[in-house]
Amino acid sequence: MGDWSKLQHDLLELIAQQHLTKLEDYVAFGAVCTSWRAAAAKRKNFKGLQLWQQIPCLMLAESEEENDNHREFYSLIEKEIVAKISLPKLKGKKCYESLGWLLAVGQEGDMTLLNPFSDVEIPLPPGTTFPDNDWLNTDPEIFVEIFVLSARPSETSDFVVMLVCGSVGYLAFWRQGDQNWTKIETHNAAYSAVNYHNGQFYAIDCTGTLVACDVSEPNPTKARMLTQLVRYSEESYRDQHLRDYHSNLIVDFKHLYIVLESSSSDKESLLVVTRDNYSHYADDDDQPNYGTTEFKLYEVDLSGGTWKEIHSLGNKAVFVGHSASTSLEVSSNKFSLPGIQPNHIYFTDDCWEAYKSIQEVTGGKDMGVYNLETGTIQPFYQGPRRLSNISPSIWITPKF
Repeated sequence: MGDWSKLQHDLLELIAQQHLTKLEDYVAFGAVCTSWRAAAAKRKNFKGLQLWQQIPCLMLAESEEENDNHREFYSLIEKEIVAKISLPKLKGKKCYESLGWLLAVGQEGDMTLLNPFSDVEIPLPPGTTFPDNDWLNTDPEIFVEIFVLSARPSETSDFVVMLVCGSVGYLAFWRQGDQNWTKIETHNAAYSAVNYHNGQFYAIDCTGTLVACDVSEPNPTKARMLTQLVRYSEESYRDQHLRDYHSNLIVDFKHLYIVLESSSSDKESLLVVTRDNYSHYADDDDQPNYGTTEFKLYEVDLSGGTWKEIHSLGNKAVFVGHSASTSLEVSSNKFSLPGIQPNHIYFTDDCWEAYKSIQEVTGGKDMGVYNLETGTIQPFYQGPRRLSNISPSIWITPKF
């Protein structure tokens, strides 16, 4: 048999242009060897690239079989598993996603960035280099809560990795060339979410305080407060009891997400999404139950620091979970994204507080799509149940 890796590059590009229309085509083509993967990765050669790079896939939890290193990818477009990729570097590791890249966290504190479609890997400083060595006081599987990239490492070397991490939920970042992680010193309460937009990282803590920080500034460890999502004034709180205070926190005991939005107006805004899915105990049960019951949306005007509750995403859809939260425009006069419903929130299971405390494996059971108009939840994945308390299923937007 001939050596397929020695086919002329022009011929490989011609084959790619004629046959690569789906994600599974790309995976199979690129798996042959490095030269085939390079031909597939060129935008002009992958006819389906533009569509596939807009709509997240579901990377299913790892197999329970010890010797199975494959991860499967479920498409909302095709409504089936469209790719199965050997990823031994992810075995037994907690995974988070941002801009098509995965953060893989190992049991011993090792941390890497990995593009599962190109197999490019970037080592990061280990957990022992975090400030105060907080790794020693936290379960490695839950040390990192949120992971966000400022840019794709495949497109620039000038990117920043930002994490919400540690036993007290602080912000820490890493840039190319750093030997350690750097902590954002501004910390009023445990941070619950972070995202990146136009040179700024935006984060919100468990009291609803929203901050912004620019790590390229001379003093990168300081953040500035933008607003706080509460129903009372700070002055009025001084005359209230703690119980009244908690009743006024709109984010209290909720999972939070920050979704950056593009706006046609002069105002820049972001969405704070709250999710009711924290664990609770039934009277006759000694183990917690959990599951999503409701989402709410709050729009924040970044220029004025004002906020308001909104009740619709319009023609957009939002994706949340152990991935960087994203918003997609589902339809317009020029296009329509197949398989995605507007005014819906697609969510995966990120309630580690619950599934880490339950004896049986349940991580990944709380997935679905939430209809903001009706308040109902429907499944989006119809395949065999895949659960993992270490690395449950997550969204990933393919980037090549």
